[in-house]
Amino acid sequence: MFCKICSAQNEGNIWYFGFGAGLDFNSGTAVPISGSQLSTREGCASISDASGDVLFYTDGMTVYDKSHGVMSNGTGLFGSDFSTQSAIIVKKPQSATLYYIFTVDDKWGNHGGLSYSEIDISLNGGLGAVTNLKNIELFTDAAEKVTAIKHTNGSDFWIVAPQHTTDTYFSYLLTSTGISLPALQSNTSVVHNDRGYLSASSDGTKICAAYGNSNSFDLFNFDSSTGVLTLQFTRTNIGFVYGVAFSPNNSVLYVSATQGIRQYDLTAGSTTAIFNSEHIFPGTILEPTALQLGPDHKIYHVNYNIPFISRINAPNLLGALCNYQYNAVQLIDGTYSKHGLPSFF
Repeated sequence: MFCKICSAQNEGNIWYFGFGAGLDFNSGTAVPISGSQLSTREGCASISDASGDVLFYTDGMTVYDKSHGVMSNGTGLFGSDFSTQSAIIVKKPQSATLYYIFTVDDKWGNHGGLSYSEIDISLNGGLGAVTNLKNIELFTDAAEKVTAIKHTNGSDFWIVAPQHTTDTYFSYLLTSTGISLPALQSNTSVVHNDRGYLSASSDGTKICAAYGNSNSFDLFNFDSSTGVLTLQFTRTNIGFVYGVAFSPNNSVLYVSATQGIRQYDLTAGSTTAIFNSEHIFPGTILEPTALQLGPDHKIYHVNYNIPFISRINAPNLLGALCNYQYNAVQLIDGTYSKHGLPSFF
């Protein structure tokens, strides 16, 4: 079992998102910080070193180094300001210096595919640079979502993303030699690929996909040894759905939808029993936004256009016991969030 944000290695300890907003988890709790050059409505990603010091971050279009300057060759990536999960960063297995940024354009974009770019953090005096492996397209017409899941071998990663307007999910294996082609394709029998997050459970057995315009979400079983997805169920008619997150123990699912945060007990039994376990926290949402599990094992909920972040303090517990805290963290003056929080494996 592995942690979605590898807190033992501190790689997910610095979050940059929204308009200059940031959180630092190195003290063990979320401390607001500033300095970020991001100005983005939705998708973003950041990565730190083993000590928890930020290495670089991106909105999927521009890469910023640890000094908050534009990284060498770090402009023109194929993400988008209007893509739900414009980027996710994954360290190349068995490498000390190489990272991949996987990007997805928005559904109205010129590129529209899942692409990747390579960063060598040893270049430019340790500030890093995007190498000549830049904007390498893996498939066209991607939906606005992508996630990364650790392989059962404990080293490699699956990069998983759906194709827009089809029922196909692509799973690419990232190893020490790079991206293995061709991708494994899973046909899931459902076509709901529009705005909304794609997130995996920390044990790598479940994936949840939100579909805003379809007012629904899918829960998939995932085989992290083969990369195969199989549909467990679809939940419909719950309003615009955007953010999804699993509890640290993988037993509870949280969904950000129009009427408020919704909670589901995944251990309830049948699909009907899981649906009947639904608990809604009304008044928690002005507009559906991102959810993200933090290194402190709490789930953070971004608040649209205001300088506060809400938090689920005990996400393994059901009902009110999970302790949803509205406006739990006040961001630095002059910074604020929009729809997105950084995506992590």
